[in-house]
Order: sequence, then structure tokens, then C-alpha cells
Amino acid sequence: MDYKWDDKYLLDIEEIDEQHRGFFELWDIVKQRKDLQEKEKLSHIIEQLEEYVQYHFKYEEQLLQKVKYNGFEEHMAEHRFFIQKVDEMKQELKYMNTLLCEKIESFMKKWFLSHIMQSDREYVQAVKNFYK
Repeated sequence: MDYKWDDKYLLDIEEIDEQHRGFFELWDIVKQRKDLQEKEKLSHIIEQLEEYVQYHFKYEEQLLQKVKYNGFEEHMAEHRFFIQKVDEMKQELKYMNTLLCEKIESFMKKWFLSHIMQSDREYVQAVKNFYK
């Protein structure tokens, strides 16, 4: 199934939605796989994932702490898992695993469907209640 950005993916938290859309756009580039077998281009994708981790996770974690979200520790554990996977991909890049592009695409799909579409939705009410 090919996913296209849709408003049904929005959490109605503007900054988070913008960041998720950026992740989706990066995932879309990986899905297209145009010339992504080159080490330099794969390296750039991994760098962008690292940048995403730095700004999105920091922002989201600060927000969840601010609103005293009950599932904060579990959510952080998912973020640590993502960071670990990106580090593993970075290591695989050194050996130019020929399936790395497919592995990145598969991971991004799973992350989008399980974390962004499920785990992130779990904190929406806590955020909205805080800002009432």
C-alpha cells in the first residue's frame, strides 16, 4: 500500500503535525528510491533522520513533560528504540548493505504506523487538557 499525506494523520497540535509531515516527506523520498543505492545519498537520508530525532524528540519530550503525560517513560523508551535503529543503520552504511534502503523504508513505515499513528495519538488528550 502506498501512503499519501492526508489530514487524517494530523494530531491537531500544530508544531508536532509540521514535524510529522517532515518525517512523512522524508519517508516519501525513501519510498521513491531514486538513486538511493549510492552511499552518499543514503548517508544524507540517515543524517536527516538524525536531525529529525534531535529536534522532534526534544520538542515532543519537553511538551510531554510540561503536560505531565502519564505515559512519558514508555514514550521515551520508543524514542530510544528509534535512536538505536538509526545508529544501527549508520553502522550498516559503512559496509554498504545492499538492502539498507529497503530496511530504512520498512523501518520508517513501521514507525509512522505504530508510533506516529498510535503512540503519539495517546498523548493528544493530555496536551489538549493542559491548554484548555
